Amino acid sequence: MTEAIKNSIKHDFVKKRTNLRRLRLANEITVDQMAKAINVSSRQYSLKERGKYPFKDYEMLIIAEIFNMTVQKLFFEWLFIYD
Repeated sequence: MTEAIKNSIKHDFVKKRTNLRRLRLANEITVDQMAKAINVSSRQYSLKERGKYPFKDYEMLIIAEIFNMTVQKLFFEWLFIYD
């Protein structure tokens, strides 16, 4: 795997989740509530939502279930349409 491909994949996984934040706020869900749902600290969740760290696969699944969406749509399609 070339370095360019690795960097591209890494970029997609740690991309800022602006629309995830918008969706969370639209549903009146706090950072603390989301953090508790995926069993991380509020700071860790906030860093993940801001794209500083990637979400783990099981965290993406939990978040997708909260919003009644698939992981694919929430994290790999929908979020990139509006950024």
